[in-house]
Parts: sequence; C-alpha cells; structure tokens
Amino acid sequence: MPLALIIFLALMSLARILLGTLFPVTADESYYWLWSRHLALSYVDHPPMVAYVNFLFTFGQPILFTLRLATTLIALLVSIVVYFLAKEVYNEKIAFWSAVLFQIIPHFLVIWLTMFVELPLVLFWTTALLTTVYIVKRNKTTLWYLLAIIIGLGSLCKYTMFVFWPSLALFFLIVPEQRFWLKTKEPYLCFIISLLFFTPVIYWNSLYNFVSFTFHGAKTVGDSFGNNFLPFIADQLVHFSPFLIFALFGAYKYALKQNKETRLLFSFSFVPLFLFLILSLKVKVWAHWPAIGYIAAIPLTINYLMEQKKKWQLFITWIGLFSSLVIIMLLFVTPGVLLHQQEYSKNYELDKLIPENTKVFSQTNVSASLLEFHLNRPTYLAIGFLKRGAPWGEKQYDIWGIPNLTSGETVCYYGEDNKEFRAEVKKYFKNIADTGWQLNLVEDYINRYKILRLEGFKGGKAHP
Repeated sequence: MPLALIIFLALMSLARILLGTLFPVTADESYYWLWSRHLALSYVDHPPMVAYVNFLFTFGQPILFTLRLATTLIALLVSIVVYFLAKEVYNEKIAFWSAVLFQIIPHFLVIWLTMFVELPLVLFWTTALLTTVYIVKRNKTTLWYLLAIIIGLGSLCKYTMFVFWPSLALFFLIVPEQRFWLKTKEPYLCFIISLLFFTPVIYWNSLYNFVSFTFHGAKTVGDSFGNNFLPFIADQLVHFSPFLIFALFGAYKYALKQNKETRLLFSFSFVPLFLFLILSLKVKVWAHWPAIGYIAAIPLTINYLMEQKKKWQLFITWIGLFSSLVIIMLLFVTPGVLLHQQEYSKNYELDKLIPENTKVFSQTNVSASLLEFHLNRPTYLAIGFLKRGAPWGEKQYDIWGIPNLTSGETVCYYGEDNKEFRAEVKKYFKNIADTGWQLNLVEDYINRYKILRLEGFKGGKAHP
C-alpha cells in the first residue's frame, strides 16, 4: 500500500473521529447500542452482529467516543479491503483511487459516523467479494471454505448478506467459462457451511414464533404500489451522489464487454441495486439498505472512466465537494450540529434530575434507547395502556420485559404531549406534571417530545 494512501487514510480516520465526537448519539445508533445490554443470539429487527460489535467497544456502557471509534475502524478496514479488491482486479492506480473514493462518498463519510447494522455487513460483504475474486483468478478450491466462513459471519449482520448468492448466480450466467465451478462440490459446501453460521438466528426465532420473519414480512404490505420509488431514487442521489449514480449506467454497459473479473464486479453491484430498486416499488427502502451494491461499483466506475478517457479526476473532485457541502450543512445549517454542542452536553445532566428509583417509559423505541443512553439506567417502551400507535420495537421490548406499576407510583414519560394523550393518562394517573427537562438531539421529531411526570398510579396490573 503506497505511503500517500496510508497518510490519507490516517487523516480521514482522524477527521472521522473528530466529526464523530461532534454528533450526539443518533436514534438507530442508540437502539443498536441498547442491544449490547441485552446480548442474545438474535433480535427482532436483525441478527446479532452489531450488538456484539457494540459490546466489544462499549461493554454496554454509554461511551460515545468508543462507539465512534468502532465506526472509524470499520470504515478504515473496508477502505483497505477495497484497495486490495481493486488492485487484484485492476492495478495500483485504480486501487488507490478506489480507497479514496470510498472514504469521500457522502453515505460512507457522513452516515458511517454512526454505528448501525450496515457497517459490519459491508465489511464482511467486501471481504467475501475479495475472496471470490481470488477464487476466480487463481482457481483455488480451498478458498471456498474461507468464503463460507465470511458469508456466514456476514449473515449474522443482516439478512441482506444472502443477496451474495443471486449475485454469484448472475456471474456464472454471464461468464460461461466459470460455470465449471457448478460441477464441483466446493460451492455447494460453501453454501451449506455458511448456513450453519445462521442457525443461532433460526434457533432464537424458533423460541419466539419466528418473530423476525413475521416482522419483516409485514413490511411488504400496506404501502401503495410505486409510492416509495421516487423517494428511494432521491435518497440514493443524496447518499451516494448524482455523479456516481449517473456514471454507473456507462460503467455497467462497459463492464459486460470486459474480462471475468470486471463482470464479477458488475454482478455484485447490479444485483443488490436492482433488487432494492424493484423492492422500492412496494416497500419503503431506506437509503442505506443497498450500500453493499456500491462497493463493487467503486473500482468498476473508476476503471470505466479511466479506460474511456473521461475526466475521472473531476469526477472524484465533484464527489468530494458534494460531501463537503453535506457536512457543512449538517454542521452549520440543519441540524446545525456545531451550533448545539452546549445543548448536547446538557443531555448527560438528566440522570441527576430523574430520581434513580423512578421508572422511565418512552413513546418510541429509539426515544427510549436515547434516553437510556443518557440516563445510563433502564428505560422502557410504553407498549401497554400508554401505547401510542404501533411503535417500532414493540415486540423486542416485550421480549426484554416491561415492569408493572404499583398503586400510587409516580413514573416519568418521554413522548409527545397533547390533549388526547393527557386525557388517556388521567384514566390511570392522578396528576400530570411538566418537568421542563429535555433531550437535545439531531432528530427534530424527537426534539418535540417532553419529559412528563405521571403522578399517583391509580392501580391495576397493566404496565405502560
């Protein structure tokens, strides 16, 4: 690895740590951190890897710096693997700029400041892709067993890892000379061994009526056909920049005419992006879901631009400028992170304001986990008589357990305050008091929540 790239990655890692300390813990990040306090074989939302990573770096304690250190290290590792991937497929020059481009793409630069399930997923996906390139180029059958382990670990990050198999199938379809592998035992053993790593997730689900599968299956119903398609396109343009998105059209067309390694990159980029594009016609697809599809796209696109004598330096410059603009807006415009550092620091004073023996409930799963992060004590989701709508995470909190209340007990509640809510609360409590306490976050919708004191529970076995 050239010295210039080592210096660049070191500087970017320092910049990521600095930026990470400026941003307060975010909603989803706090929820996945909370999993590290409830270690299990799986969870309702996802397999357990992100919980294990968070525990490794925080031991279940609310330490923002080590959370952000973890994201920085994973981003660094992915950059290194991308470098070796591009070098194996192309050359040193494309490898250098592929590692650089990964670091400055808006999604990987900004969103990856926070810890969520895609980070370990992308690391294992990228490593699996590199291993597949080694298999294709060197015809080493033993590498299929290493690939099985990597894919298996990736499946413990997120179900999206299973997209690896249709991507590999497309590669065999468009590269006939590689189909000889289908007549060997190794690919099939690789598939079986990788599934063995996933058995803890299956076992955990069997204990809870396969709640994860019913939870994710429910997402496929409800939304009207086509409603989420344009928002998905808009999210991709912002997260991965219009420059990369539009360059992909030419890169894909070019890739199909090239060697097997380039068509391998095409397969592992096109399949994830296409599948999520189709899925967005019916389901709300969040911007980070297709992230794995952009890993192979990075060296593929740089090679295409260089080979076609296009202005690849300008391409990388514009993406860097686009990302810089996004960061400036986040720091100084909305949510104005740099302007609210004093407010964020006050969040950690809440633990002194709320008495230790007071149970704390919250309206949503992420507001509960955000509050628990700052209080450093259990905070529960209101899924009983104080439940508002159908809160995300309801089934997960139900598994963890919600305590009942005793007659006359006073609790704190964190959520929206309106006439309808107060009318419902008065059925169960004698009085409602506005504490004036507040969490200051980057999520505007949660910033509207209030911390209320619900005084004098009237009795009954139900819990909020």
